[in-house]
Amino acid sequence: MSKAAVYQALVAKRKEFKFSHKELSNPVATAFDEHGQLEPWAQWQGNLDARVVVVGQEFCDVETYIRTEGKVERFPNVYEYPSNKNLHDLCGLLGFDVGHPTSPNKSAPFFFTNAVMALKAGSMSANFHDRWLEESRREFLAPLLDIIRPKVIISIGAKATLTVGRHFGFKVGKHSEMLATSPIQTKLGPLVFPVYHTGGLGLRNRSKALQEEDWKRIKDYI
Repeated sequence: MSKAAVYQALVAKRKEFKFSHKELSNPVATAFDEHGQLEPWAQWQGNLDARVVVVGQEFCDVETYIRTEGKVERFPNVYEYPSNKNLHDLCGLLGFDVGHPTSPNKSAPFFFTNAVMALKAGSMSANFHDRWLEESRREFLAPLLDIIRPKVIISIGAKATLTVGRHFGFKVGKHSEMLATSPIQTKLGPLVFPVYHTGGLGLRNRSKALQEEDWKRIKDYI
C-alpha cells in the first residue's frame, strides 16, 4: 500500500480507539473530527514525506477543541495562540515557510504531531500525566514514524522528548542538558533535537533569543 493508504488506515484506527485513561477522550466524540488526520495538529503540517517531524505534548483540552471547532487557528492570518506564531517563525529559521494554519504550505517538509493523540479533561493548563504516553506511542506515534521515516525529529518539551526517547531507546535526562548535547543519534536513524515549548511557559524557562539559537543549530542537519 502507499504511504497515504497506510496513514489513512492509522487514522481510521484512531477514530475507533478507546483510550484507556479516564482523563482522555477521542476527538471523534466531538463534532469536529472530520479533518482526516491522525492528530489535529497535522492539519497545519502533515507531509508524509517530511524530513522533519515535530512532536509536541498534546493538542488541547476537550472544551478548547470544541470552542475552536478542532482547528489549530480559527482566523486567517491571525494567531490566537502565540506558541503557533513562534513555531512558524522558528521553522522559518530552518529555511522553510510552513504557512499559517488556515493556509498551510503543503510542500514544506514537515509533519506536526503530539505525544498524546487524545484530548484531555480540564483546562489547557491541567496536569499532564506520564502514564498517558505509552498507549499513544505504541498505537499511533510509533507507526506514524515508521510511515514517515524522518531525518530529524524535534521534540518540544520534556514529555515529548520522554516518549521519543522511550520509542528509540535512548536515555532521557534533564531537558536542558539534552538540548545542550543534541543532536541525539538514534539506532534507527533519525536525529533527535529536544527544544523548549514555544509558548509562555517555555519562554519563561528559555528566552525567545535562546530558542532561536537552538533552532538555528538544527538547520545544517536537515
